[in-house]
This record gives sequence, C-alpha cells and structure tokens, in this order.
Amino acid sequence: MAYGIWTAVLGGAAAGAFNGALARWSLRRTLNSGDAVFYSVFAGGILYRLAFLAGSVWLLRDEKYIIIIPFIAALIAVQLVFEAVPLKDRRNGIKRNS
Repeated sequence: MAYGIWTAVLGGAAAGAFNGALARWSLRRTLNSGDAVFYSVFAGGILYRLAFLAGSVWLLRDEKYIIIIPFIAALIAVQLVFEAVPLKDRRNGIKRNS
C-alpha cells in the first residue's frame, strides 16, 4: 500500500487535511445553533476522527511500523492545525473556542 516514508507522510497529511476541513466545516455550520446541536456535532466529529484513525491503522496493519508511525503522526498533526484557530461566525462576529 504505502511505498515509503514520504508517501506515508503525504498520505497522512492529505487524510488529516480532509478530516480537519470536514470537522471545521461541520462545526461552522452549527455555530449559530443551540449548544446541544453544536456539542453533539463536536462529539460526533471526535468519534468520526477516532474511527478514521482506527480504520487507517487497520488498513496499514500489514505495513512496517516505519510506515505506520509517520502516517499517523502526519494525520494527527494536520488535524490539529485545523483545531488551533478558533471558529468565528462571519455574519455575526461570534467566536466560539472549540
């Protein structure tokens, strides 16, 4: 599946960018909703990312650890970049730290 360390890093970074962008988009859409809706989407996003991480490790189970560890590290690092900046509603200027 993965051919080298840099391929694993790029694949993990691409998957992390997809997951981070999807989480940020879904949280931004529920920013003006009630707290129950916002936090249910937040918790669902955490469970989705955990399931994605577990699925990725399961798919890479036959690879060497030197491939799995950079993939997972890049996946988590890029996801954290999307979570580092607080959400801001463009219409009302409301900020929520998520």
